[in-house]
This record gives sequence, C-alpha cells and structure tokens, in this order.
Amino acid sequence: MSILNCVDREIGRYGNEVTITQQGVSVNTRAFLEPLRYRNKIYIGGEYHQLGFLRKEKYLYVGKSAHRLTENETVIEMQGNQYIVKRCETYYVKDTPIYEWAILVPYGEEREDDYDTDP
Repeated sequence: MSILNCVDREIGRYGNEVTITQQGVSVNTRAFLEPLRYRNKIYIGGEYHQLGFLRKEKYLYVGKSAHRLTENETVIEMQGNQYIVKRCETYYVKDTPIYEWAILVPYGEEREDDYDTDP
C-alpha cells in the first residue's frame, strides 16, 4: 500500500466531515481541522496578547491531496462554522502529492490582519 493510500485512508477514517467551496463549486470530504494552540501562533505571524483584547485565532487544516486549496478564496465549512484559507501548501513525497496543509481563519468577520487601520 502506498503512502498516499495510507494517508487518504486515515483522513477518511478519523477526519471531520467538511465542505470545501471554491469558485461556486462545493465538495463534501473529510479532513482534520483544529485550532492552532497558543504556543504555535508565534510561528505563523501571530502575536502574544492578553485574552479578550484581539481575536486572531487560526486553525490548522490537513486534508486529502485530491482537493487542492486556494489562498484567500477557498472556504471550508465544518459543523456550521466557516473558515477561509489564508495559507496553503501541498506536501509531497517523491513527487507525489500526499496531503493539503492550510492555515484558516474564521470567514465573514472583519479581521485585524485583513485591513489597514492607518488612514
């Protein structure tokens, strides 16, 4: 069994049900989607802050390589919550795409890093 088949099987077995929407086309699949913990935020441009002052939560997505994602365009829905892809990459082994990796933020809210506050 190839590594791609193993990864796809495990994502299918243990992943959450998600809907991926891009360019008006929606696909139901399974993927891992979880909040990035406080200690990980420093590595993706997050900043330490006191609780309750600034919402900058980010989420980690790992899904099947068959469903390619596009930054600032792809919307992922899980359990009634929507997220937009802010950064994504495809993980390869020997030139074979194995899985999609992405950083997501809640979709539909005005985010601190999405606009410039200077006049």
